[in-house]
Amino acid sequence: MVDQTLAKYLNELRILTMLRTQGPASRADIARRLGVTPATSTRLINGLIERDLLEESRGLSSKVKDELREPGRPGGRVSLNPGGAFFLGVEIGVGVIRFAVIDLIANVVDSSEISVSRELPPSAAVAAISNQLSLVEKQRKFKSKIMSVGVTVPGIVTSEGYVINLPILGWKSTDLLAELSAAIPLPCFVENNANAAAFGAVYTQPSLPSVCTIFLKLGTGCGGAAVINGRLLRGASGTAGEFGHIRLSDDGALCSCGQKGCLESWVNLGALARNYLGTDKLTESEFAALPAEVAEKASEGDEKALSALDTFSHWMSLGIVSLINLFNPSAVILGGVMRPVLERTVDQIRDGVQAGIISGIPIPEVRLSELGKFECAIGAATIAHHHAFDISRVEIHEHELQP
Repeated sequence: MVDQTLAKYLNELRILTMLRTQGPASRADIARRLGVTPATSTRLINGLIERDLLEESRGLSSKVKDELREPGRPGGRVSLNPGGAFFLGVEIGVGVIRFAVIDLIANVVDSSEISVSRELPPSAAVAAISNQLSLVEKQRKFKSKIMSVGVTVPGIVTSEGYVINLPILGWKSTDLLAELSAAIPLPCFVENNANAAAFGAVYTQPSLPSVCTIFLKLGTGCGGAAVINGRLLRGASGTAGEFGHIRLSDDGALCSCGQKGCLESWVNLGALARNYLGTDKLTESEFAALPAEVAEKASEGDEKALSALDTFSHWMSLGIVSLINLFNPSAVILGGVMRPVLERTVDQIRDGVQAGIISGIPIPEVRLSELGKFECAIGAATIAHHHAFDISRVEIHEHELQP
C-alpha cells in the first residue's frame, strides 16, 4: 500500500510545478491534470494555501460557477503565491561574489554584489555568504521565508558539492557543501557556474523547448552544460559539461587545461584580446571592457575588430556544430561576459551552424541568455528552488501518486 504522506508530498509538488510552468488554473483543471478525486484536490490546494504557497483569485462568472469547487466556496483561479517562499543564489567569482533572490515563481526580486579578494579562501567565501543571508533575512518580506541557498563556483564540482579543482581561485579538493552546511542553517547546494547558468536559463523560461538545451558561458573560459528533460546532464561523477575543452585543432594558444586547440582557447577573452590587440597581457579591468570595445569598434568599421569577430564566429560555430552532432539539442543558449560580442556575431554564428551541421539534422535555435550578469547567481537560486518545489527532481511511478 502506498504511503499516504509520500503520495500527498508528491501531489503537492505536482501542483506547484504545474502552476509554475503552465500558469494559474481552476480547481477543476488541477484535479483533472493530477488525475485525483475532487476531494483530494481540494485538500491539497487548501493545505498549500494555508502554507502561503498558493493563492486563489475569487470570481463569480457563470463559467467559474460551473467548475469544480469546494461546496460553499466561490470559484476562482489558483496560482502560486510569489511571496510565499524565496531562494538565495550565490556566484563566487574572481574578485566578486554576486547574490540573487528569486521568489516562488522564479522571478528575480533582489540582486547585489560585493568585491572580495582575488585570492579568496573557501572559509572567507562561506562567511561572506552567511553574512549576506543574515542581511537578506532582516528585510521584512524575506524574514523566515528564505527556503534554501544555491552556490556556484567556476570549477569542477561533483554531485555532492565537492570542489575537485578551481584553479582560478586556487581551490582544490574542497568540501564546500560541508563548510556551507556547517555555517548556514538552511539546505545548501553547490554547483558549477555554467551548470547553474544553464539550468537557470531553462528554468526561468518554461515556455522554451527544453527536451535538450545546450548552454555555453563565455568569458575567461568557456563553461558548458546540457539540460535534458529539465535536468542537468551530470555524468558518472557529476563533472560532465566541460564543453570548452572539445578539441577543434592541434594548434593554437595553450588552454587552461594544458592542451592546445580547445574550443575555450579560441573563443574566450584571451583569444579575443590576441586577435584584436595581438596580446592577452591585459589587466582585469581591460579584459572586462574588451568585449564592448571590440563590438563598438566593429560597428565603426575597424578592420582589426571585424577580423577578431570573424575569427570568434568561425570557432564558435565549429564548437556548436560539434555539440549539435553529439546532443541533437532543441536550443543552444549563449551567455557570459562576451555578451556585446555575441550580440554582434549571433547571426554569423547561426549561419555557420546551418552550413556546418550534418544534412538532415534539425537546426536548433541559437539564442542569447536573457539573465544578464547575474545569470550564475540566478541559476544557483533556481537550483535551490528546484530541489524544494519541483516534481521533476523526483523519480516516481504513477501508482505512487494515488493516496
